[in-house]
Amino acid sequence: MPGGALDEALEHYEHRSQQVEMARAVCRALRERHSLVVEAATGTGKTLAYLIPAILSGRRVVISTGTKALQEQLFGKDIPLLEKCLDTSFDAVLLKGRRNYLCKYRFREMERTKAFRSSEDVKLWPVLRRWAKETDSGDRAEVDGMPDNYRTWNDLSVGSDGCLGSDCTFWDDCFVQVARRQAKTADIIVVNHHLFFADLALKSGGFGEILPEYDAVVFDEAHHLEAVATEYFGVQVSNYRFRELTADIERSVDDDEIERDAGDLIYESTKEVEQVMGPLFDRFRDAIEPGRHRMREVMDGAESGELESDRRRLDEKLQSLAGALRRASLGEVGERLAQRCRELGRELEMVMRCDDGDFAYIAERRDRGLFLQAAPIDLASELRSELLETHDALVFTSATLATGGDFEFFKRRMGLSEIDDGETTKPAIISKELLLPPVFDYRQQCLLYVPRKLPQPRHPDFGKNVALIVDYLLKITEGHAFVLFTSYHNMHDVHDRLVDELEYPVFLQGERSKRELLEAFRETPHAVLFATASFWEGVDVEGEALSLVVIDKLPFANPSDPLTKARLDRADATGGNAFRDVSLPMAAISLRQGFGRLIRSGNDRGVVAVLDSRIAHKSYGRYFLKSLPPAPVVWTAPEVKRWWFL
Repeated sequence: MPGGALDEALEHYEHRSQQVEMARAVCRALRERHSLVVEAATGTGKTLAYLIPAILSGRRVVISTGTKALQEQLFGKDIPLLEKCLDTSFDAVLLKGRRNYLCKYRFREMERTKAFRSSEDVKLWPVLRRWAKETDSGDRAEVDGMPDNYRTWNDLSVGSDGCLGSDCTFWDDCFVQVARRQAKTADIIVVNHHLFFADLALKSGGFGEILPEYDAVVFDEAHHLEAVATEYFGVQVSNYRFRELTADIERSVDDDEIERDAGDLIYESTKEVEQVMGPLFDRFRDAIEPGRHRMREVMDGAESGELESDRRRLDEKLQSLAGALRRASLGEVGERLAQRCRELGRELEMVMRCDDGDFAYIAERRDRGLFLQAAPIDLASELRSELLETHDALVFTSATLATGGDFEFFKRRMGLSEIDDGETTKPAIISKELLLPPVFDYRQQCLLYVPRKLPQPRHPDFGKNVALIVDYLLKITEGHAFVLFTSYHNMHDVHDRLVDELEYPVFLQGERSKRELLEAFRETPHAVLFATASFWEGVDVEGEALSLVVIDKLPFANPSDPLTKARLDRADATGGNAFRDVSLPMAAISLRQGFGRLIRSGNDRGVVAVLDSRIAHKSYGRYFLKSLPPAPVVWTAPEVKRWWFL
């Protein structure tokens, strides 16, 4: 409130009624213990609107974010601010997945072997060594200059599968264990969705837990929940998992004093696994192009059941290796490794059988990786039983949850709506809803341009016409633009048509890291960035630097993607309409994310251009317009020019 503690602490504090309304709704949800779905547009200040009620509730609250970047902002900026402003004491802890923390055991091994993944990785080693001696948290985010793709970090951290557990020399001082002990006494636990659902999946399977007991959860960036939960309630086997297993086995055998005969047997069994595993994954790789494919089609295309035959041989070798590990004097480490062998065999069989109608089975070839996945088609029942029926105080919030003006799509996907599984009908979960009005004045600050006469995206001249319009718009705004695409093909096509013609500095996604591109864009006058999906959200550029956002076409999910196709088929098979119930709302949320890159403050002004004439000519165009912020719409490029120079 004006004159309050936040007003005194923040230099540019603005009182916003939407923020106060949201804070009151969150407070009621935590006090009365019910679910709340709330959409708070950019500029609302939703972080403080849920943090303050969470802190003052007197309950242990988990705050789960969509990204580690927001997680770190909460813990490094927002929570310290509230520690100064609020007249109450509380303990907060930041908790991440294991792979974010330095493993002291692996670090000691690296100091001994210096086995780096590449010569480039060696350059950072002096910095890492100094940091490792001084850090209290072991969080890799503290290391200045470490790139996201620093490959040697995989050898300095460890996943749950490879952890030595209580047998480890460093168990008591392990950074992961220290963070988890702190979480047991904390009032606020800040995690990300990946860690939250990893914990939920562990608990649902009866395999332990990561998080301590908690009273309530706030999900920020809740539009990501279904995608993240899909990863953890499904099964994925990859060539990387097998390589990590065999590397961990060899490391454990080398490090422990066991009988020579037992060690030789484990070594031979490990090599036999590798000899069968390699050809199996090579056969998959040869059968498919890069991308995602339906597993059933890949299996049916294999000659004489070769893939299944390879799998059976691999399972036999895995069982033999598990037996050798159990018989060796490796203690808890040996049991863990043997269990991993058995689990990999079972999961590989499950994925390759493709016989459960509740899953989509996918074979994906990505870079050097081959990933075989069973992904749940509909998570509503799973989320209902594992989350909604076991926790009553749940807050779901994002700037983009509503589609077509309501929350029905989000509630249906999350299990909040009525569920009919064909045998029983479960009533809707009682929840409150809050759809807050925008903070910014989109009618004055923003213009939406949709060209009526542009050929539709499938037309062979689409790319050429997009390039012409982009060129026209860039001359109006003198650069200062994001040009966003739904595919790399379209991005490169339009970029290549324009790069030699534009008089403004041009950046292209892939030429540098995302962070470096954003820094260069902000620092370069009149810059133009050509990018794809990773720049549609989580990117914040305020002021004149970004005055134009161009989106090439409506972001419908690829209907040939195995999981998308399975979800569309399920919607039709259960009496719904796949396009209306799934495709439209998914695309609307993505479009809103792209639109949201433009207006980030009350002083911003600019144009969003969606170069998809279907909005003008198809009946569903009104649905998209209703889902977007209330900016005025124009249908011709000259109207954009007139508005700009008003």
